[in-house]
Amino acid sequence: MTFDEDDVRRALNARSAAPTPEFRGRLSASLAERRRSPERMPSLAAVAAVVLAVVLTSVLIYMRAGSPTHVAAGPSPSPSPTPTGVAGVLTPPHGKIALPAFATLSAPSRDVVWALVLGQDVYLYRSTDQGHSWEQRPLPPAAGIVDLSFVSDREGWVSITSSPAGQCESQAVQIWHTTDAGATWEPLGSHGIGAAQCKSALSFVDPLHGFLDTSDPNGRPLIYHTSDGGKTWTASAPLADPPGFTTRTGGFILEGDRVRSFGATLLVPVVGWSGDRSMYAYASTDGGATWTYQATSPNPGGTLAFITAAHWLQVMLPGQSEETDNGGTTWHASASDYDQAAPVAPQVVFADDQVGYATVRGEIKVTVDGGLHWSAINTPGT
Repeated sequence: MTFDEDDVRRALNARSAAPTPEFRGRLSASLAERRRSPERMPSLAAVAAVVLAVVLTSVLIYMRAGSPTHVAAGPSPSPSPTPTGVAGVLTPPHGKIALPAFATLSAPSRDVVWALVLGQDVYLYRSTDQGHSWEQRPLPPAAGIVDLSFVSDREGWVSITSSPAGQCESQAVQIWHTTDAGATWEPLGSHGIGAAQCKSALSFVDPLHGFLDTSDPNGRPLIYHTSDGGKTWTASAPLADPPGFTTRTGGFILEGDRVRSFGATLLVPVVGWSGDRSMYAYASTDGGATWTYQATSPNPGGTLAFITAAHWLQVMLPGQSEETDNGGTTWHASASDYDQAAPVAPQVVFADDQVGYATVRGEIKVTVDGGLHWSAINTPGT
């Protein structure tokens, strides 16, 4: 590298600002020294070198001034924080849970079933063999967990509600989400869910789409729906009265239950309270924005379970169960052998068109043939 190249390189290294008097002096002295040496270039070449250095420096200063990376700007906006989960808490029961108790079930697939069991506290269990064995799983570090809904052996949601104000004038709810079977939980809040009415029947039909029912003794029920995994919610239109039923103050109301999905059609059982108990089926084909009456169950005392879009079963005591194969247009007696001692309607959930579960007062039964035959399985924690 020659002397001239060294000076140009130093000039380029200082290109973030205009040439300083020190730089100009150093450059002039260097060129003067070259003129005293018999081996230096002629004076014309020295002048050219000075011009070249100044031109290159000016060009680079101009380029740096125009570069976006050196434009003065205000502080960059902070990125939105990535939601982080909190560790789940696993608290074993203090001894065996005594029956009668209370169990809520979620059956995302033919082999997987989840149970939320209420004893001295609330406990979460998972089975991957249709309830023949159970494993306790952690819950969010929060009190008041009342419902659950899972879409796999790992991903699910629980809801936490406060005590309702007055006659369900208002009730707060918080939703939590896990993707690792409860090891960690993400609090989702309740964005979009109004304070009015009591909340119940949390149900997710896939990782994005979920539903939450609300009702009160003096008005029409709503079914909130989410399409982003529970981050935001939107209320449906109020459910219209079915034929022969009139909603009015004093407890003459409708209450929705858990939503099931069959392709583009959503189905939900709806209980009518008007002194007597009635059972209806409602459907939605717009993702839960609106719901329309479909059919009335012939027996008001049972639980309506949707096995397929057209095959529905209302389990009762032996000889009293009813079913339909055409979406409620006609009903006939079912050969189901389901039986129970408690004189209350069970909770019934089906994972597919063959495997389903029924629970009442903590006892659990399973069917693997579409509701025809039922057998008892062990309630976890008991």
